[in-house]
Amino acid sequence: MKVASTISKLKQLAKDQDSNAKITSEKILDNIELVSNSNISKVAELIYTSPATIIRFCKNYLNLSGFSELQTLLRIYLSEQDEIEKEHKFILKYSEIIEIIDQTDNLSELQEIDKIAKAILQAQTICIIVHDLSVEYLAIDLVEKINLLGLSAIVIAQQKQLDYYSKISDQNWLFIVISHNKENMTFQKKLEKIYNSNSVIALFSMNQASDFSQLANYWVKFALIDPDNKDFDTISPLYIVELLINRIVKTDQKRFKKMTKILKI
Repeated sequence: MKVASTISKLKQLAKDQDSNAKITSEKILDNIELVSNSNISKVAELIYTSPATIIRFCKNYLNLSGFSELQTLLRIYLSEQDEIEKEHKFILKYSEIIEIIDQTDNLSELQEIDKIAKAILQAQTICIIVHDLSVEYLAIDLVEKINLLGLSAIVIAQQKQLDYYSKISDQNWLFIVISHNKENMTFQKKLEKIYNSNSVIALFSMNQASDFSQLANYWVKFALIDPDNKDFDTISPLYIVELLINRIVKTDQKRFKKMTKILKI
């Protein structure tokens, strides 16, 4: 309470045109961090007054024991403000995360995700294609989770690997392509080869039609709210992965009976 009342009193004095303490109060409020961490002589220089005047100000106007008590209260105030700011940022970030998840839910048809889940269970070979390094984290996350289910998947991150697998793939293969919005003709030709081999192609990409989406049997879209915010850029794709794993387990509950209990699905 004393912290709040002291700050309130300083603000009140700073507004009082007739008060001799107006300038002192303004200077303290404008330089709280400096005042709380400096000796009284330095603060006196800042306010263009004497240390004795500052002590009198603390006693007569703020009802404090002296400058040391003012410093203590200002430090507590700064600490409280820092906690409030952190909480505000957390609430703001949480709200943005919820917004991204909601947008992803609106974009992604659950039926499409269910089809990919079934394709994963039916495929003899599962390949995760990383189109560019910016989405490698997502491929790694997806492979790890698929492997945790007792299924096997490989990551294709190099053109030579993709060239090889595109030559030997058939209808028993599932290729999950992860892409943002960068596309090139070389990669597209490889996909066309896979498509022509009757392999199943599932595409994870942004909410926009592309040459890649024309070749996909299934297309799951993820939201991208702020292209410059890399933290939020990862939320929607990772949410899609969690949703896909959930649907795989639900598709064959008998097979994943223990996993269902562990995940509480």
